[in-house]
Amino acid sequence: MSIPTVLIAVAVIAYLLIRRFLGEPLEARRLILPPVILIGWGGISLSNAGGGSVHHAVLDGVVLGLGALVAVLGGIVRGLTVKVFVSNGHVWYRYTALTVVVWIALIALRVGQSAGAHALGADDAVLSAALMLVFGLSLLGEAAVVARRAVATGAPFAPRGARRDVSGLR
Repeated sequence: MSIPTVLIAVAVIAYLLIRRFLGEPLEARRLILPPVILIGWGGISLSNAGGGSVHHAVLDGVVLGLGALVAVLGGIVRGLTVKVFVSNGHVWYRYTALTVVVWIALIALRVGQSAGAHALGADDAVLSAALMLVFGLSLLGEAAVVARRAVATGAPFAPRGARRDVSGLR
């Protein structure tokens, strides 16, 4: 994987972890936009990567498919650990310590998947390009669970630009 891609992924993960660990009003666009952007970026990166033999194409496809499946399922599991609650008249969400543990486990699993794929001969360019795609799919899996739980509260999503006022948090 390229160093800039890894650094960008680490920066985005750190930003999301900090904001969401502190808790924030749940705006639909904050929940949906990051995964959509990352999936698009990953898709474009993948379309420009690879181009090897048929063996590589099949292996790369299997690696990408398994990576996508693990990412979505991991996001769903992570979404179940997020605290969703009503405060100041609308839905909020906050990562828990367990959410951070799941993040770390998924990152370790992704590193292991990449190492295994590399050992099998998967194309390094494809593995690097897939990083943003699987990251986006993971966030999309999380968003699906969090959104469903938010709707179940019966409270509205936060209005655009809602501010974090921690005085009313539980």
